[in-house]
Amino acid sequence: MELKFSKGKIIGHIVAYILLFLAGDLLNSLVFDLLFSIVELPIWVVYSVLRMLGCLIFTYLLFWLYTVKILRLQMESFRITLSIKKWALLYAVILPFFVVICYFIIGDSTMTALNTGEIIAAVIYSAIAALKAGVLEEMLFRGYILKLLELKWGKVVAVLLPSFLFSLMHIPSMDEFSVAGILLLVISGTLVGIMFSLITYKGNSISNSSLLHAVWNFVFVTDMIHITTAQGIYGEPVFSIIIPSDHVLVTGAGFGVEASIIAIIGYLSVCGVVILRKKR
Repeated sequence: MELKFSKGKIIGHIVAYILLFLAGDLLNSLVFDLLFSIVELPIWVVYSVLRMLGCLIFTYLLFWLYTVKILRLQMESFRITLSIKKWALLYAVILPFFVVICYFIIGDSTMTALNTGEIIAAVIYSAIAALKAGVLEEMLFRGYILKLLELKWGKVVAVLLPSFLFSLMHIPSMDEFSVAGILLLVISGTLVGIMFSLITYKGNSISNSSLLHAVWNFVFVTDMIHITTAQGIYGEPVFSIIIPSDHVLVTGAGFGVEASIIAIIGYLSVCGVVILRKKR
């Protein structure tokens, strides 16, 4: 179905989807906080996993209701489909592997003394957390916002503007703020958004960018691997890589190695490969 909206309605729908994204997390938290104030679970990971799955399902439902009942469209109209390509799986593995190997070479790696149950709990928690963020953020930015902007302002604006907003959205997550740190985050975050957008266009589905997003988060954002300048800064991960330099280009400043020059090289490489393959 061809999408036809005025510029005012496009902006209004974008705002609505952003509010639904925020509301899904907020309302889900309220429900689960109330539920688990009554029901006590013996294992913390069960509570965390249920809460994240609830957020994923509830927010997806809000998106679906607005798309189908308000806009009278299908999710496929916004490239929200399950169509994972083999090349997307390859990118999802190679990108984080490249970054980890670079830090493994320059740093010292250790494995935290965890028992089997703790490792399994960490893997399950990390996988669900990564999946939730990867799917919902890609639905919002590379699904709805990308397509709505594309209708009136073309693909260049549709790629660049959400990518810039995507970088700004992560500023509150910084541990400490500095001009260099914010600049690095904006550059790296915008590049990540461009990379995800190019992958979405190439596969004509957000499932490919969601896969890359989720695998990246699983490796770097959760408790699987922490790459820091000191042991135990962010709790007890399964693996730690301690890097000897505290230079902002290596550490990524207040946001971490996702904003480092090594990660930026990785993002640029994936963007370049996708563009070259598309031209061929």
